[in-house]
Amino acid sequence: MEDIKILIIYTAAYILSFITGRAGLSALSAACLIGIAVFIYLKEKLISKELLNLRGLMALGLLGGEGIARLQLSNLSTDWTLSTWGSFYIFYLIFYFTSKYTEQLLDQKHFFKISPLTDSKKSKLFIFKAVILSVTFLSWACFFFEAWKLQFIPLFTVDTPHAYSYFHLKGIHYFTTLAILIPGVTMLYIDQRHKLSLLPDIISGIGLFAPLILCVLLVSRFQFMFAAILAIFVTMVSGKKYKLWQILILGILLILVYVIITIERAHSVEYLNGIFEMKDPHTPIFITQPYMYIANNYDNFNVMTQKLSLHSWGLKMLYPVITLTGLKFLFPSLGMAFPLFTNKEELTTVTLLYDAWYDFGIAGVIIFAIILGLVTGIILYVHTKDVNPFSRLIYAELAFYFSFSFFTTWFSNPATWFYLGFSVLFYMAYHISDRFC
Repeated sequence: MEDIKILIIYTAAYILSFITGRAGLSALSAACLIGIAVFIYLKEKLISKELLNLRGLMALGLLGGEGIARLQLSNLSTDWTLSTWGSFYIFYLIFYFTSKYTEQLLDQKHFFKISPLTDSKKSKLFIFKAVILSVTFLSWACFFFEAWKLQFIPLFTVDTPHAYSYFHLKGIHYFTTLAILIPGVTMLYIDQRHKLSLLPDIISGIGLFAPLILCVLLVSRFQFMFAAILAIFVTMVSGKKYKLWQILILGILLILVYVIITIERAHSVEYLNGIFEMKDPHTPIFITQPYMYIANNYDNFNVMTQKLSLHSWGLKMLYPVITLTGLKFLFPSLGMAFPLFTNKEELTTVTLLYDAWYDFGIAGVIIFAIILGLVTGIILYVHTKDVNPFSRLIYAELAFYFSFSFFTTWFSNPATWFYLGFSVLFYMAYHISDRFC
């Protein structure tokens, strides 16, 4: 009965948003989608007792983003096609029920024999130390190698808006940016030390600040935000309760660094306002920029449904496999570039669903929803049972990707799987040490 209620409310919200949008009532159309996103998040929070509940975060990130896009504050905003509406509606519906029933089935059948989460004092601190120090050293070594080879450091360039985009050596840069996982690992390390009544040590400081400094040198807003937010998410998943003043301070600090990095990227306010084409030219940039980072992605998806004439038949979503295995060098045709459909050349961010639709249309969206729902259900089940602290790192990474599902096609990005792959290696290393040490 509860599931039927969710289905009815969810469907009604989409129908109302569609009707009011077609009638030109943008604010009301937006309110319907934002409302259902908040409703689902709060419902999932009540059930899971967690702020970072994956189904709820996906609702806020994807459905909430759709609602913001429906505000249509920019002249770039367009009327969505039926394919766009149908894809957005069906994806979250399938994802929600697939993940929910998968989690319930695993819980009932006890498919995995996992020890319940405990506060065991048998912490393997040396694993954390090894991960923090080795990855930090590796990332900084790769950074200096890239700087030497390319003869510049992005932070110290002048009048070069896209300096970071040119600071890449194939294969090497993955390891340069691997350090963004370390603040999250460090928070797990600090938590383990706390359980042993130990204070943070010098390794804690290295693990927290060395990766963030590296992100600033790279002038990468995404890398900095990912590293900082991942660390915060890990502490929340570990049971840390933030007070309101702490959340405000963290938010202000993140915004300040974001603004500083933006300035260093040499983008002027006039440049940004000219690109975003807001209907109200006097809209402050601190509203314009985040709005466009969310809203335009959905309009880009809509442009694709109008202009795409030939699907990529799986090659877009399989790009990480083709890249990380080196298949693109053996079979160059597999690594072919597919045209990116956007409403403006400079605005290239897209939603989580872009590549799935690019591959197979709405069928690709359905397949992607089923697969992601199955994986999410498994992760949710394991999260409540597993004693391995690195499972929290993996959970926190998914929480980040779901929260920012409006921003890009995370799971067809090789870097996403590179980071997740190393997180699994950390998990396995801790598991092995717990067995034999």
